[in-house]
Amino acid sequence: MQAAFFHDSKLKYDEKTQQYYTSGGLNKQFLTKYLKYFDTVTLITRKEKLKEEEKEKVATCSDNNIFFHPIENYSMLKWLLGKYNKKIKEEMKQKDFIIIRVPSFIGIIALHYAIKLNKNYVVEMVGCPWDSLWNYGNIQGKIIAPIMYLLTKYYLRKAKNVIYVSNEFLQKRYPNKHNNIGCSDVNLLYIDEKKLESRISKIENKIEDENYKLGLIGSLNVNFKGHNTAIKALKMLKNNKIELHFLGAGKKEKWENMAKKYHVENQVFFDGTLPGGEKVYGWMDELDLYLIPSLQEGLPRALVEAMSRACPVIGSNIGGIPELIGKEYIFGKKNAKKLAEMLKSIIYDKKELVKMAKKNFEKSLEFESNKLETKKDKFMKNIL
Repeated sequence: MQAAFFHDSKLKYDEKTQQYYTSGGLNKQFLTKYLKYFDTVTLITRKEKLKEEEKEKVATCSDNNIFFHPIENYSMLKWLLGKYNKKIKEEMKQKDFIIIRVPSFIGIIALHYAIKLNKNYVVEMVGCPWDSLWNYGNIQGKIIAPIMYLLTKYYLRKAKNVIYVSNEFLQKRYPNKHNNIGCSDVNLLYIDEKKLESRISKIENKIEDENYKLGLIGSLNVNFKGHNTAIKALKMLKNNKIELHFLGAGKKEKWENMAKKYHVENQVFFDGTLPGGEKVYGWMDELDLYLIPSLQEGLPRALVEAMSRACPVIGSNIGGIPELIGKEYIFGKKNAKKLAEMLKSIIYDKKELVKMAKKNFEKSLEFESNKLETKKDKFMKNIL
């Protein structure tokens, strides 16, 4: 059985090796999970050339039974004019099963034709298009946001099969009246209980004069990950022992200038990108507290990963974040003052930090891969 996967992911292509790579979640480890259901999986996404300096910071997507038929020279105008409809329709006709990941522009077209052609398909609903586009940081995003919100809401209601990554948030905003489940796409293969022990030891042995490391993961090219909220909060703390570390691809100049404006440039660090897995986990282990001040999220994978390292977390009241961490560690989006107040009261409270570490680690056990895969397997086998 052959499947096609439709999404907007921008994969990196190396012309020398003719291989595809990703700086996001669509890596080989993730994609090969579909091969337990299908003989081959073909990705219909976007692509861009892999730069030399990116080669150490990406993970491979390629595998013997994974194929790539990218949409060339993608643009929003061409999408609005329906320039990709024919290619998507033809790709769909050739496949036995369709996987559609939304929110995505390619995904919406694919969902339209999957319904029209009466294909067997599943929709993976991983985030809110309204929140992501409205908070993207440009006028184009604000214009497109209501269009994508209405289209996604319309097609999700009609979809035959939907996997939501959240348990509550996305289901309420984009309801489905047919066959659906809530099942995160987090991939925690092994949760090591020793990480809780080492985290508690790290907290209890922390000397107050040591630098305190806050961390945030997210693309530097977008506004909705809350980098500005974190920098503003850092300024309000007026504590030069606190470091703020950003992990993610993109142009850093905007955030460097903001840090200089608030006179915290010596406390803000840009750690570039890391291939997913152990290197990111190692980065999280070095943190004293993980921040997720986002303006939009589905159920954030990086947050669950941080919790599996028993990392204390403070987050905004957006998307699926309140499903994961206690309300006492939640602040209103864009509220840098409240974030600063919470940090001030928590970062030197070892008893509270140990409590957070234990609670987060215990919650992360719900996302152990075997548990989620069993749930997803049952759902997929019923569809197939």
